[in-house]
Order: sequence, then C-alpha cells, then structure tokens
Amino acid sequence: MFVKPPAASAAPAKQHDDETPGSDHHTVFTPVSQAYSADNNSAFEDDPEDNVAPQSGPRLNRLAVWALILSGLGITFPIGLVLGYRARGQIRRTRGQSGLPFADVAIWLGWAYLGVLVFGLLIYSWILFAA
Repeated sequence: MFVKPPAASAAPAKQHDDETPGSDHHTVFTPVSQAYSADNNSAFEDDPEDNVAPQSGPRLNRLAVWALILSGLGITFPIGLVLGYRARGQIRRTRGQSGLPFADVAIWLGWAYLGVLVFGLLIYSWILFAA
C-alpha cells in the first residue's frame, strides 16, 4: 500500500560553506523532490490494485491454471492431476471463481498421460519378457 506523504511546497536551500549569515547573497529556494508524491496524479493515492481496470466476470482460479500447465507438460502430470482435483473442489465451493474448464482439462490430461504411461509399461514388459 502506498501512503502519500504530506505535500511540502518548498524548502530553503542549504547554506553553502562560503556564505555567512547576513551576507549580501540572495537566498535561493529549491523545491524538494519527493519522488512520486510530488506528482499530483491521484492514481497512486491508495492501492495500486484499485488502478487496474475493473473485472467484468468472476475471478480466475490460479490453481486451475497451474494444474493445466503442469498436466500439459507431461512429466509433471501427477502434480497437475492432483492440483486439478483441488482446483475443481475450490471452484465448486466458492462459486465466485471461474476456471472449471481449466481444471477439467488438467484432470483429463493427467489421466490420459497416466494411461499412456501404464500402456507403455505394459508393452515394454511384454516385449522384455516375451523374448
């Protein structure tokens, strides 16, 4: 959360070593730079999340997206399969999230990879022991 510090109009310049108080030099005022708070843009007043465009639908379940990614990679399909079931349970419980198709596809991919793995092991063992 960003907190906007109180605005300071200007601060007096620091006195140089060669100047003495009461000399005839004019005092120069330099504005103090306060990073983003010097900008009068009200977009950064409270929370940067408030500045994002409003969502038009329910929030996407990130666990479902991760499940789909991990199931799609192939070698990590067991993790994707477990995450797919967990994501589907979360989506059905909360009813305020989307992503059920992602979770379902992750589950289907996980079972498909498991089937291919089991089939491949069966074929491999048949070839190995048949000879």
